[in-house]
Amino acid sequence: MEDFLKKVLQFSLGVYDFTREKVEELVAEMVRRGEVSQQEGPAAVAKIMDRVKQEQDALSDKIKGLVTRVIGEMGLVRVSDFNDLKARVTALEAQVHELTARGEPLGTE
Repeated sequence: MEDFLKKVLQFSLGVYDFTREKVEELVAEMVRRGEVSQQEGPAAVAKIMDRVKQEQDALSDKIKGLVTRVIGEMGLVRVSDFNDLKARVTALEAQVHELTARGEPLGTE
């Protein structure tokens, strides 16, 4: 079983884009070779799919963290921050327009 777990780890670490069909093919081959019994097959498929999902999630989290860090280091503005500032400028423009329409002076304080 330890060899099986090593193969699962190598399988999940080596390639992240596996479909259930591909995993079932891998387990079927392992059954043919006698590395996994016929009864263990469905559980092995489920275990591999769970491991692949965990590895995909971990990789995704690492990539998101790296991208966030790089964007922060580059000083780039996030779209949400830009949209917030845009809304504030629009509101201020409306206030300025209202004040000038009423003839109120725009002081620089």
